[in-house]
Parts: sequence; C-alpha cells; structure tokens
Amino acid sequence: MIAIFFALSQEIASLKSKVNILKKMRYAHATFYQSEFCGFPLTLVQTGVGRNVSDIIQHLSKCFRVQLMVSSGFAGSINPAVGVGDLVIGKHVLYSSQEALEGEVRVDSTLTCDASIADLAVRLCNNEVFKSHYGDILTVNKIIRQSSVKKHVGNETSAIAVDMESFAIAERAHAMGIPFVVARAISDGIDEDLEIHENMVTEGGNVNIPATARHLLNKPHHIPYLNRLRKQTKSALNTLSAFFPNFITQIYNSLLT
Repeated sequence: MIAIFFALSQEIASLKSKVNILKKMRYAHATFYQSEFCGFPLTLVQTGVGRNVSDIIQHLSKCFRVQLMVSSGFAGSINPAVGVGDLVIGKHVLYSSQEALEGEVRVDSTLTCDASIADLAVRLCNNEVFKSHYGDILTVNKIIRQSSVKKHVGNETSAIAVDMESFAIAERAHAMGIPFVVARAISDGIDEDLEIHENMVTEGGNVNIPATARHLLNKPHHIPYLNRLRKQTKSALNTLSAFFPNFITQIYNSLLT
C-alpha cells in the first residue's frame, strides 16, 4: 500500500476528491483516509505541520502493510528556476535544525529518496503540462518568510525547495526499510515574502479561523497577500491533482506487488 503524507487539509484536498474513501480514522492529531484508487489501496494521511510524525507513522504501520511513503503537499522555492505551480521530485532530503538561517547554513543530516521511484516520477512528468524539477529538498523547523533568506539558503545548500515535514517522514521510512520519495508543488516563489504565521493553522493541519481573522483585523494590509497566496496554492493543488493519478497507477503496475 502507498501512504501519502500531507501536512494541511488544503494539500490533501488535491487527492481526496479523486479517490474512493473507505474509512476515516484519527490518531493523536492526525487523520487517516483509508482509500482506493482504480482498485489500488492507498492511505492519505493529514499529519499537521512539522516534525511530529514518528508516532503517527508507527501507528500507520501497525494498521497497514506500507510499501511506499510519499511526502507531498506544498513547498517553498529557494531556487530561481523553480516557480509557483512547479512540481519538485526529491533526490535527497536534507535537514537543518538551525533556528536562524541568515548566516552559514548547517545541514545536520541527509537521506536519499528511492532512486527507482523518483526516476519513474521524473519520467511521468515529461508528458505533463506543468514544469517539474528533480533535486534536493531541505526540511527546516520554522517557516522561512523573507525572500532574502530563501535566496541565501538556496545559495548555501544544494536544495531547490524547502518544507517542514519531509525529513521526519524520510527518517522513519529509512528506519523501517520502506521506500520513500518526495513529490511537492511550489506554493510560494523565491522572490516573495511569506506573510503567514504558524498559529494560523491548527495542530492537525486545518485553518485556524479565529487566529486568521484576528491576524487580518490587526493587519488588514495583508489581505491582498493572502488572496495572492490562495491563487498560488490553487495552482500548486492543480499540479498535484494532475500528477498523482498516473503516478499511483504506474507505481502499482511496475514497482509494487
């Protein structure tokens, strides 16, 4: 079975409408959707933001025979060639525990994505309408908000995109001997400041409506920015929705039994 991990309810929506959901389960702050796509077994997992996924994956592995883990959802560009709506396929996943990334960027650990699955994903993207990139993904502990810091991190590391979850998922997958890959869509470009805060999302990955409303009441000049981000996340969702159906089918037909 393929398990695809998303942090946010917005991200998981890219696939929920395309699969047949058989059962919804909760564990801690996570939500599992046991599903099937064209007869193939699939579990979609909404984890919430950040690294707290180890127990979630352990519980998932007790319930299902997981054959492939995919870290998906949104990512931020830290490479000028990678734009909003583009798909990034991971080659390696890097992790930096640094809180401040303005100076020298230290990469604490590196894990490799499954080469055969990543190669298949790259080949499938060649026939799609969206742009795709194959490269390293950097996982950090905090949202990188400033465009200047994104550019700096991109120059300091081999990564082309940044997220907050992939390394933790990759770490558990490697420990359990399960193949792992990253397939994420870009929701914010390298030249954009990111005017959002962690408390605008709940622990489980849903929009925190009261916190978001308070933020906009205090900073109404951010409304145009959030409207722009909404359009960009829609572009990213469209990319994920276009990529996954063929990817899932081809993985089962060629690599999984």
